[in-house]
Amino acid sequence: MIAKMFYGACAIAMVTATAVIAQPSGNSGATSNDSNTQVCRAVADTGSRLGRSRECHTAQEWAELRRQTQQNIDRIQNSRAASGQ
Repeated sequence: MIAKMFYGACAIAMVTATAVIAQPSGNSGATSNDSNTQVCRAVADTGSRLGRSRECHTAQEWAELRRQTQQNIDRIQNSRAASGQ
């Protein structure tokens, strides 16, 4: 049961990380200093070589997603180290 929850959490973290790592798709001329600038990225669907979706967020929202992803990764790694596995 715990292993299934762990793998589920890892899957969620990987999906979120994929969204953060995805390359910007076109707004290369926009200034990155403006936190209200809309940035769209193509995000690969996990488990599919061909599936992609497009996500648009402001620069500030992308930064928040990146921060949350890093927190999830740290939490998963620390909980695994604490359990001794």
